[in-house]
Amino acid sequence: MVRDYKRTTDRGSWSEESMREAVQAVLDGKMGYYKAAKQFNVPQTTLERKVKAARPLLNETSKENLPLSIPIKVPLGPRQTVFSLSEKKELCAYLLEMEERLYGLTVKDLKALVYQLAIKNNKPNPFNAEKKEAGREWINGFLKRHPELSIRKPENTSAARASGFNKVAVEKFFNFLGNVYDEHQLTPDRIYNCDETGVSVVPKTNSKIIAKRGRKQVGAIVSAERGQTVTVEICFSAAGNYMPPMLIFPRKRNNPELMVNSQAGAWGTCSDSGWITSELFLQWFKRFVIFSGASKERPVLLLLDGHSTHTQNIDLINEARAHGVIILCFPPHTTHRLQVADVAFMRPLSVYYEQAVTAWLRSNPGLVVTIRQVAEIFGNAFVQAATMSTAVNGFRKCGIWPYNPNVFSETDFAPSLTTEIQLNESQISTNLEVFQDISNITSVQTSDTVAAQTADNSATFSRDVTDDSLPGCSHWSPRIVYQKSAPHQTKDQPNTSQAEQNQSNEQTQSIELAENPVCQEPETSQPAKVPRCGKSDSSFVLTSPKQLFPLPLTKKSLRVAKKRGKTAIITSSPYKQELEVIAQKKKEAEQKKIEKIETKKRKDELKKQKKTTTKAQNKKSKKNNRSAKTAKRRKVSSSEDESEEEGDTPCMYCEEVYSVSIEGWISCSLCGRWAHISCAGIDDDDDEAIHICEFCQVK
Repeated sequence: MVRDYKRTTDRGSWSEESMREAVQAVLDGKMGYYKAAKQFNVPQTTLERKVKAARPLLNETSKENLPLSIPIKVPLGPRQTVFSLSEKKELCAYLLEMEERLYGLTVKDLKALVYQLAIKNNKPNPFNAEKKEAGREWINGFLKRHPELSIRKPENTSAARASGFNKVAVEKFFNFLGNVYDEHQLTPDRIYNCDETGVSVVPKTNSKIIAKRGRKQVGAIVSAERGQTVTVEICFSAAGNYMPPMLIFPRKRNNPELMVNSQAGAWGTCSDSGWITSELFLQWFKRFVIFSGASKERPVLLLLDGHSTHTQNIDLINEARAHGVIILCFPPHTTHRLQVADVAFMRPLSVYYEQAVTAWLRSNPGLVVTIRQVAEIFGNAFVQAATMSTAVNGFRKCGIWPYNPNVFSETDFAPSLTTEIQLNESQISTNLEVFQDISNITSVQTSDTVAAQTADNSATFSRDVTDDSLPGCSHWSPRIVYQKSAPHQTKDQPNTSQAEQNQSNEQTQSIELAENPVCQEPETSQPAKVPRCGKSDSSFVLTSPKQLFPLPLTKKSLRVAKKRGKTAIITSSPYKQELEVIAQKKKEAEQKKIEKIETKKRKDELKKQKKTTTKAQNKKSKKNNRSAKTAKRRKVSSSEDESEEEGDTPCMYCEEVYSVSIEGWISCSLCGRWAHISCAGIDDDDDEAIHICEFCQVK
């Protein structure tokens, strides 16, 4: 088969819809064949043939439905398409929905899916049965016929960001923002956004250069394999006013030489790691108050992320409340869509910084960029990136100014449908109890219910997908299980989309992902009757794409999730009070920990002292026991041999006399002669020992 076939004739190139309209116009008597063919751009002879085929059916069908009851366009040649037009449209919509949820299919996945659809729906096909996938020609033709599809390289998006940017959290943020606008009547010059970014002496990306065609590797000079990172604090308003940046160098002591040739107004400081701390951010905030002219009579709004240096800093909150600064925190894992600096400013800044580093290296051959040149190079890039249009367009795109809470569509929230966050009243309130980790929760109610109903039974629909199966979506397959349950109560339903709220609660399904792509029979005693596997509005008769590769949905987890931050006005009194309570609890916990360590240390010292005392007492007791044994043995000796002088008794082995000895003695039970216990080989602690000397043993 020719891969890129080009037709040599335009036969059959007319539109089927235009032909139906032309046939209807002729049957209604509005125009003749010639005029209808010209107006609707269809062949006149073909039009005449279609009209003649339709006239005998006038008695059976109304004029309005007659063109729909006759075949308008027939395929040319012996080959027919594998799937109908409606089935291809459904497949296209499925691919787009998977991409919106960040689980897009690769070309290989699409080939396997198309082959399985043809086999499961009993459609004749020319696909490769050995590889079990569709051919390259079919895929290329499918993509050409659907220009809304294209092959793209996706950007990595963390699961936390995918599920964190959800409709509930964003609506809550815009509610806070709208309340602040209504209360303080803010203008664009009093709305600011600040954020930190890291710049390295080695840029992460490089601009494209001109090189020889066919060269395998194209290089560019850099300062080092890995460079030191300098943190920069950036802030600008919705009116396009930029505050001079603060640079944080990874040093113990600050050096004025680091800011030589830097941007006017910029200043530098240092920290052990080069990252921002609560103390450094407080220093920056005091300068921000001066720059913005904030006061209680002229309050300003500062938007920032939920970093602990921002939200867990009581000194910062007190300083902000004293100068009329309202601080609003973004929801967790939403800054890639809501924070103006991330959306509009950071990308051009990094591009200009990379170009400035390249220009410096080109102007100083043989030298490398160090942290001493970062301030100068970054200043040049900052001046280029800090334009008024960038700031104004960024605030507009995020819907912050002008205020637009509907700036995001349902497509933007599609990735969060995988984990459908459920919020209760305590989580919606403005206290400091934070969101439960969205990557570990939720049981999800979806809108993809099977339209099968029974008179007496009701079921519950949920899709449970294990976390391990999420990446390998191309291997998913459904297992449909019907079960009875009590009717749902509206108050227990999660705050999800309107489509989910309007879905029927009378009949639903519980779908679990299994390894076998088999549609199982109902397991209950009175199952609901389903005419086919799949949704009733599906164009596929037996198996639809959503049954072969189901839409990804998480499984409810029983793990204890970590606490996360949330959107809140952190300068409000309730937030401050609860933050103080948390700080007090933390302080008490640290104090208990210190007391516990000190108690343990005292116990160890007492135990050590007791052990030393016991050892000394044991040694003294042992010496006393030894003296008692000696006295006892002396008494026995005096009774047995009163004529012998006690102090002159020699040891039978070493002949040392008793008067000069400090050891214990023992007598032979046969001959009665005395000896040192060490010479006799007797244990000093053995009071019941019986000794027979070597001389008596020889006898």
